[in-house]
Amino acid sequence: MRGLAIAGVLISHNLILDVWYGRQAFQIVPPWIIGLLFPLLIIFTWAGSFVLISGISTAYTAFRRFDNGVPAKKIISPILINGIALLLLDPLRTLVFSRPHLFRGEMTHSIFSKLIMTGEWGLPSPERLYLIGALPMIGLSGCVAALLVWLLFRKDRESRFERNLGILFVAGFVFSLVSIPLSYTMEPLIDRMLSVDNPHYIAAYLLRILGSAQLSFFPMGCYVFFGVAYGMLLASGKAPAYVDGMLKRFGNLFFIATAVSIPVTFLFTKNPIRFLGNIDIYSPTIIYFSLGCITYIFKALVKHVEFGEIEKRRRFAERTRWLRRFGILTLTLYIVDAVPGMFAGEWFHHLFGGKALWAPLTEGRDAFMTNPFAIIVFVALMFAFWFLMISLWEKSNFAGSFEWLMVKISGLFRKESSRRLDLRNNLYEDETEGGGT
Repeated sequence: MRGLAIAGVLISHNLILDVWYGRQAFQIVPPWIIGLLFPLLIIFTWAGSFVLISGISTAYTAFRRFDNGVPAKKIISPILINGIALLLLDPLRTLVFSRPHLFRGEMTHSIFSKLIMTGEWGLPSPERLYLIGALPMIGLSGCVAALLVWLLFRKDRESRFERNLGILFVAGFVFSLVSIPLSYTMEPLIDRMLSVDNPHYIAAYLLRILGSAQLSFFPMGCYVFFGVAYGMLLASGKAPAYVDGMLKRFGNLFFIATAVSIPVTFLFTKNPIRFLGNIDIYSPTIIYFSLGCITYIFKALVKHVEFGEIEKRRRFAERTRWLRRFGILTLTLYIVDAVPGMFAGEWFHHLFGGKALWAPLTEGRDAFMTNPFAIIVFVALMFAFWFLMISLWEKSNFAGSFEWLMVKISGLFRKESSRRLDLRNNLYEDETEGGGT
């Protein structure tokens, strides 16, 4: 699932951010193209899937390690270290690698975006920090997952299994409902912190991580509760029919919640259309719909791959090895994908649209933005670039990647070595044992 998620992110970023420069797509692109790409735009709101997947992986591994008698400290410590590391990596991504963004009405640049988009070298402004990405959301969610694992998995896991499953689902729904108004409340507070004569940069940054941004912990952290529930369900050893039935029930509950949330929004909000369509703070409708879709994708993978016949699993693993390579490098790809995307995008704007290379970013339209052939060629070339790079990088065991760096750092705090870059186990296990999801 992680490989599928990051492949979708790469394509979406290239298309929406490198071709159309983000939100102005709605003013530039003809309505029929927006309608045609509507499914992709919906998927673009699935950033919480990374939190869900992280929760699944964390809970699955922790549940199994508890069953093998591993002490709680050895299980929880790596999870916390990984979460903290992700929190620290996001400023590096934002200040050095990421694309230009508007913040409070002004265009801000990272080091690479300024160099590529304007041809000039310059240090990023402090405002770049407030354009947070998914890493703090995933990092904080990892810390919450560690707490949930410690509270629910330490003892009586079997006898309290369904109770714990219920706790996680209720907590996830409550968190999603409570955190959305909290996120809206933080918007004016952060604005006041940055508008005073002596701006409170650090306090505003910490609040921004918690709420008011598209990828803030409020409300996106709700995905971790459901991820931990799914990981626990998968690791429990329950019969395949039971696991499949529970996932179907949960997926249906999310779709029911989606349907219920729409009339409730119209009844209890002043501007329901704006609330439902807000892409800075996602509404419950968007969150529940994405959870329902992702749950059914996970259900299908579990049913046909995890619990499938060995021969079918082997064939599936062989055919999706390229996708699992993407999954291993999710962190690296998310951090650095903007650099080649911006560079190639600027050349395409210049070649197909007449836009002067290294011209200041404008809100105007050029021919590349409405040239279907050029757009398809651009997105295909970018995907081919990453496919080739990852295939070649594998030969060095992904040395120098951020995953490689995380393994090195975590190795300083744990006795057993991480299997995160064990390619024989993660990519080629299917040759001898049939592989898995």
